[in-house]
Amino acid sequence: MSKLQDRVALVYGGTSGLGEASAKKFAAEGAKVAIAGRSEEDGNRIVEEITAKGGEAIFVSVDLMDVAQIKASVQTVVDTYGTIDILYNGAGILDKYENVIDTDEDTFDSLIALNVKAPFMATKEVMPIFVEKGSGTVINVGSQATRFAGVGGTAYVTTKHAIEGFTKQLAYDFGPKGIKANLLAPGFIETPMTDGLEEARLKEIPDQRAGKAEEIGNLALFLASDDSNYMNGATVLMDGGWTVGR
Repeated sequence: MSKLQDRVALVYGGTSGLGEASAKKFAAEGAKVAIAGRSEEDGNRIVEEITAKGGEAIFVSVDLMDVAQIKASVQTVVDTYGTIDILYNGAGILDKYENVIDTDEDTFDSLIALNVKAPFMATKEVMPIFVEKGSGTVINVGSQATRFAGVGGTAYVTTKHAIEGFTKQLAYDFGPKGIKANLLAPGFIETPMTDGLEEARLKEIPDQRAGKAEEIGNLALFLASDDSNYMNGATVLMDGGWTVGR
C-alpha cells in the first residue's frame, strides 16, 4: 500500500516550487491533494499532471493575506474530501535583505502576514479536525533563516525564527492528542523564489550546488508519512551541508 493511501493533504503554496513538488509526491503515494494558492493557471496545470498519472487532486483558490479566504479554503477541502489529514504550510515571501533601519512597516507587515499569520490561521482552522480524529500532521516550512541571521533581512529572518517556535508549540500542545508538527527547513533550492540570487552563494555550500524541489518533496513525504511518527517538534534542515560551516 502507498504511504499516504486515502489521506487528504491540503498544500498551501502548492502552485509552484517546493509546494508543487511536495504535492506531487503526496499524490504519487496515494493522497488526495488540494493545491491551494493564487495562480489558477498553475494550480489547474498541477491538478492535470497529477490526475494524468492516476492521482486525485483539486485546485483551491486562496489569497493567504485574507483570513476569510483561508477559512473558506479549508471548508472547500472538507466539503470535497470529507476531512484533512495533512496540512502543509508552504507559502512564503522574501524581503530585500534590509536591516531594521531600512525595512519599512509595510514590508514587515506583509512578511508577518504571509510567513507567520497565514500558517497560524490555517492551522487554527484545521487543528479541530485533527483533534477530533486523534491524528494529523502539520508540516511548516522554514529555511536556513530559521536558525541563522544573514540569510535574509530583518523581516524574513524574524518570520522564519517565529515559525520554528510556532511548530514547537504545536507539538507540545497537541502531541498528546496524536498530532505531529514538524518544520522543514530547506537551504538554497532551485525555485522561482530564488531566481536571480547570486551564484557565489553556492560556493558556501559543501555540496557545491543548489538543491532541487523534488528533493524537498521527498523530505516532505517522509514528514507526512508514518515513517516519521516518532518525530515531533523537530526542525529538519536540508541544505547541502551549508549550516555545518556557520
